[in-house]
Amino acid sequence: MIKVVWPKWRKIINEKFIGLTKCVDRYVVLYGSRGSGKSDYIAKQLVYNCLTHNYFKCILYRKRYNAILESSYENIRQTIITLGLQELFIFRANPMRIMCINGNKFIARGGDDPGSLKSIKDPTCVWYEEDIPEEEDFATITLTLRSNKADVLQEYFSINPEIEGDFEDSWFWKRFFKGQDQLSYRTTIEIEVEGKPFEFSVTVHHSVYQDNRWLPLAVKAAIEAYKTTNTYLYSVYAKGLWTRKQTGGNFYKLFSRARDTGETAYNPALALHISFDFNVNPYMTCTIWQIAGKRAEQIDEICLPSPDNRTESVCREFERRYPAHAAGLFIYGDPSGMQEDTRSEKGHNDYVVILRCLAKYRPGMRVANAHPAVVMRGNWINEVFAHNFAGLTFVIGDNCSKTISDYMYLKEASDGTKAKTKVMDKQTGVKYEQYGHTSDANDYFMCYAFNAEYTDYQKTGKGVKVTVGKQTSKNSY
Repeated sequence: MIKVVWPKWRKIINEKFIGLTKCVDRYVVLYGSRGSGKSDYIAKQLVYNCLTHNYFKCILYRKRYNAILESSYENIRQTIITLGLQELFIFRANPMRIMCINGNKFIARGGDDPGSLKSIKDPTCVWYEEDIPEEEDFATITLTLRSNKADVLQEYFSINPEIEGDFEDSWFWKRFFKGQDQLSYRTTIEIEVEGKPFEFSVTVHHSVYQDNRWLPLAVKAAIEAYKTTNTYLYSVYAKGLWTRKQTGGNFYKLFSRARDTGETAYNPALALHISFDFNVNPYMTCTIWQIAGKRAEQIDEICLPSPDNRTESVCREFERRYPAHAAGLFIYGDPSGMQEDTRSEKGHNDYVVILRCLAKYRPGMRVANAHPAVVMRGNWINEVFAHNFAGLTFVIGDNCSKTISDYMYLKEASDGTKAKTKVMDKQTGVKYEQYGHTSDANDYFMCYAFNAEYTDYQKTGKGVKVTVGKQTSKNSY
């Protein structure tokens, strides 16, 4: 018996992927930017599995069979050679296969030969490299993985989130990404079999080129160059995000995830600006901002579902996150929160509760008497996002996943307002507006904190400032 000493994982893969080495979920979806190291990790993981599993037969898939030789096949081959394991494997190019002396193997199949996908006996694994497979190919292969000999049945995907047309129409996005707010997560897919539910576990893992410690600086620079030349490609290639080429009827039609989101950090020397939306389903919302001149950054979001979808609970969560803040606090939000609430005792409303719960911060109230007009405020915010109207910049923190989802997916109604489509919670049966809560909270903050600029826009609709009397912005702190 030949003894193989496998290197410590941290020496041969990037830190970002260490947690995946023990993953036994059925579907493992790795997506993200170019050059993040996704394929390198999968190749090493599959070689390890080939050496250690009692029975292992892995399909290397691409839409075109001929593309496999220079992609996943070569990646596996180079991994074996780099690790000094070539004496344990036999490489064949026609037909493409890599065979281990323990009987385990890799075989290649292309979507351009559908018949070959059906003629595989007892496969245990598949690697879909770069290409998102056609749904028919996926169905054929996933149903083929059913060997009782296997230690585990797994399907790996390594993709860049790029697709023709609207990604929301893709079967792949619907199956693995729909309804998810986090970049990386673990979930289950439930399928009914013979009248009984059966669950498949799924791990979805996001990575970017900065996670790859071996990526040459020249490649990093080439990727980063898209930031100024093509925001769509920058969003896909640099940030590794699902991105629409066209807005497709979005309310925030000029929002660009590549341009308008970024890494933000709490600055204890600046005031905090928090804005509320008091809908309780699917969660109660508080967005957290800081302002420096004409630049506003959303640094956090608090979105608490039931049973914590109460004003007091949101305030407690804010206090937990910012216990020592002493640079000032300003409160914004839905004007309807000023009304007496049936959830509270007589004479109280949401803002009374907020002022009581956050009294130690000595907050200032900045809540308008009425809602700013939806169409007008939307047009103004779009202008700020795309053209920095009046010198303003709004940045949404990468950590604010629900807010980003709002800006990406909230649709525009035929009258120009927000189309707040309702969906039903499968567990509770409660219908709720899926999107619009965090962006509403932000609208209230933006329109009040930058009232002078918003007023100018209403008067002119252009980037020309018209001054009537003396008017100052609320952002001088």
